[in-house]
Amino acid sequence: MKTQVSRIERPDGSLIAWHQLGSLTGKPVIFSNSLGADVSMWNEVAEALAPEFRLIFYDTRGHGQSQASSARASLDDLCGDLLAVMDAADCPSADIIGLSLGGMTGLFAALRFPDRVDRLMACNCRARVDEAAMKSWEDRIAALHAGGVKSLVKATLDRWFTPAFQETNPLIMERVAAMVSASSDQGYEACVRAIQTLALHDHLSTLSQPVLYLAGAQDMAAPPDEMRAMAQATPQGRLEVLDPCGHMASIERSADFVRLARGFLR
Repeated sequence: MKTQVSRIERPDGSLIAWHQLGSLTGKPVIFSNSLGADVSMWNEVAEALAPEFRLIFYDTRGHGQSQASSARASLDDLCGDLLAVMDAADCPSADIIGLSLGGMTGLFAALRFPDRVDRLMACNCRARVDEAAMKSWEDRIAALHAGGVKSLVKATLDRWFTPAFQETNPLIMERVAAMVSASSDQGYEACVRAIQTLALHDHLSTLSQPVLYLAGAQDMAAPPDEMRAMAQATPQGRLEVLDPCGHMASIERSADFVRLARGFLR
């Protein structure tokens, strides 16, 4: 995605890089990326949707071309970054597509600022963190402190993709490994700290927007059963499960991702 990138300075000193492409008269759609990823995780999706929609992308703080001012952040901070991008793009409201951390950010925004979110596609994400997940995040922060983001690449690929997809797509794995490695240690930890505050499940019944939840059948980070419970708790929620698919549906099943997104956004 080669286009002009703009930057927004946030009150805490973080810098958020964003850009847009596609139809400037089309319906605005904001994309929010996963922990450890940048806007390139949407490349295949963007190419397919650009002729029909106005697509707005931004790098989560500490990822890609965005910068995090500290190793601490909250979901409120990440939601603020999202809304700042919408303001800069002159979008009073928009549809949001978020994956993993991006899905959590989208859910937070839809709950806190319902007038800004028209429709939400929440992919491969959770709405709560249990005790086991909290320990897992603490273990990951310990590994981050010991060896930096680069030490997390192999485990990330194994968590994001099914073994068969990894084996048959070595060039994609190289690209994704480079993307993960490029994340800043400080930004990665800041976003993990935000995830550790996740407690949205009990509020999903108040969502007023249509929500499409997308799960991967082999996604252990956001299991289909957990996402099914989220969809059942959401008044206008529905669940789609891709099989086979790991955690990074926008890459592993990009054609099906586009098909579902196009149908939902229309």
